Amino acid sequence: MSQAPQHGASGRGRRRQRRNGKPVAVRDDIWREHPPVPEVEPIPEPRDVGALLKSLGEPPLHNGAAAQLFFTNAVERSAAVALALTLAADVLDRD
Repeated sequence: MSQAPQHGASGRGRRRQRRNGKPVAVRDDIWREHPPVPEVEPIPEPRDVGALLKSLGEPPLHNGAAAQLFFTNAVERSAAVALALTLAADVLDRD
C-alpha cells in the first residue's frame, strides 16, 4: 500500500489522522489542577417508592395483579439498594 506524501521529512505540521480519515483525539493532561468538588446535599429518605407505579394502575396483561406485584417488588428492592448506598456514603438526610 502506498502512503500519501507528507510535508517535510518527518511529517510535522500536519494533523495526525487514522486510516479512516478521522483525526486522532488530543489527550488532556489528567494531572492538571481541577476545581474543588462541591459539597453534597443530604438525600431525604423516600416515603412511598411505589407511588408512581401504583398511579399507573394494573398492567394490561393476562395476570396483571401478579405482574404488578413483581414490578412493585423490583421497585422496592431498587429503593432499598439506593437507601443502603446513601447510608454507606453518609449522605442520608436523617431529619
